[in-house]
Amino acid sequence: MTTPYGAAAVENAADPATWELWPAPLQYHEVLYQTFPEFTCLCPRSGYPDFATVHIVSVPHQRVVELKHLKLWLNSFRGREISHELATAEIVETLFTTLDLNYIFVLMEYTPRGNLTTFPLIEHRHPRLADLPAGDPLQLALANAMRLKERLLDRMVDRDR
Repeated sequence: MTTPYGAAAVENAADPATWELWPAPLQYHEVLYQTFPEFTCLCPRSGYPDFATVHIVSVPHQRVVELKHLKLWLNSFRGREISHELATAEIVETLFTTLDLNYIFVLMEYTPRGNLTTFPLIEHRHPRLADLPAGDPLQLALANAMRLKERLLDRMVDRDR
C-alpha cells in the first residue's frame, strides 16, 4: 500500500528546512494574523487527541513561509505526543528562528478536556527591536500587532465568563 499523498506532504513539511520561504515586503512592515482551527496533537499522558485553534500574530522581518507549508507543518503535530505548553513553545521557537521574525505571539485555543479549558500563549520580540527610533514605521506594525494580541486575549477571557 502506498502512502497517501497528504501524509507524505505532512511528513515532508515537518522539517522547516523543506519550507518554501518568500520575501516579506521591505517597504512596508506588515502584521500577519493567521488562524489554524484544525490543530491536533496527542496528550503525552493518555494518548487521547487534543484539539486547538492556533492563533499566530507576527511581524515578519525579511521572510514569510508559504501558507501551504505552514498548514502542513502544523498538521505534522497530529500524531505527536506533546503537551499544550510544549506545542505552543515549539511553534513560537520554530517560526521565530526559521523566519527570523521581528515579533511573534501564539495563542493556542484548546477545546476543553475534563471540564478544563487551557489557552497557552507565548510572546517573543527580537532584540533588534529594543532601540527603535521614534517614528520608525516598524513601531506602527508592532502597535497593530499588540492590538490584535489584546483583542485575542479579551476574546478568550470573555468566552469563559
